[in-house]
Amino acid sequence: MSFRRILPAQFCLLLMAVLAMRLGFPLIMIVPLTGMLMVALFIPWAEIRFLMTGVLGLCTLIWTVMTVMRVELRMAYEQPFIRLAAILGGVALFNAWAAWLVWSSRKACAEEQAETRTATPLAQ
Repeated sequence: MSFRRILPAQFCLLLMAVLAMRLGFPLIMIVPLTGMLMVALFIPWAEIRFLMTGVLGLCTLIWTVMTVMRVELRMAYEQPFIRLAAILGGVALFNAWAAWLVWSSRKACAEEQAETRTATPLAQ
């Protein structure tokens, strides 16, 4: 598994843990931190790829709902909301991109394995 595909997912899980702590739910931090730990312990990627994609998809949904709620609150109080919408929308898009990277990693891993098989001839 390429480090370039794992790093955005790790960062998104860290952002989710920070959001849970910010909202006052420290026990919910266990979910994203456990996901980070599973990747750090080198559990076979094929086993956790589906789980990580689901967790990152859920994180995307949470950030999208958070964006809508915060923007509506700012609009109700007649405060500026464009910058908030852009920042939180960007975080939600980054989470969606990381989920796509994790999900498409199966194809990339298969291509890497095919390249290594053709590069090293079988000794018989």
